[in-house]
Amino acid sequence: MIFSDLKMKLCIDIDDYHSFPKWDCSDVLVNLVSEFPKVKVTLFVTPYINKVPLTDYPQALDRIRDMIQNENIEVFPHGLTHKWFLKGEFGACPRVITKKKIKASIEYLKKADIPFKNGYKFPWHIYNNSSLNVLSELNYLLFSNKKVKTFPDKRVIVWNDLENLNKRYIQTEDYFYGKPQVPQKNDIVYYHAHAQNFNKNGIRESYNNFIGELSRLREIGDIEFLFCSKIADEK
Repeated sequence: MIFSDLKMKLCIDIDDYHSFPKWDCSDVLVNLVSEFPKVKVTLFVTPYINKVPLTDYPQALDRIRDMIQNENIEVFPHGLTHKWFLKGEFGACPRVITKKKIKASIEYLKKADIPFKNGYKFPWHIYNNSSLNVLSELNYLLFSNKKVKTFPDKRVIVWNDLENLNKRYIQTEDYFYGKPQVPQKNDIVYYHAHAQNFNKNGIRESYNNFIGELSRLREIGDIEFLFCSKIADEK
């Protein structure tokens, strides 16, 4: 069923961004903006991967800054190193280490001169009470895939807290899973991807198929792009 007056809301998040070529999808994002000038992408940045800081590859950051300036991208920190230790990067850390790592990730973004918003997504959505206490102390939003009773209402639950939220993964280049189900009125279609896979060739998540899917959605009705940080306003 196609609604002539359909106004669907669409969110896109991309995890694990870094300026090093393996994790840099800024060229693809530039192309995405050229296809959909009003697109909004929430970029979760890991600033110190494999002991390489964001600032080592400044050319990519110029493009990211431009898209932030044009309100096509919002940025939040996504861990410091994204390196697994016992229980994710933060799940086994005491408060003093957690606070040090979170503040370090913030400082790396500042050194890279990347404007970012006050929120945090922990790698693999793994964290402990110390992690939540530090975010609460900083007055930061929490991006999570699960409800957190011990965190104040500053949290943002992006996947499991809204009945009308339709989560989708960006499909691969080599295997196409078929035409997605037509969204209903007032659905929020939420796409999740990873910077290291989001490219034209498509290892797991294909830019080409994504563009095709967005084009089909646009044919159904008007699209209102939302930053992920705005999902809280839809509750």
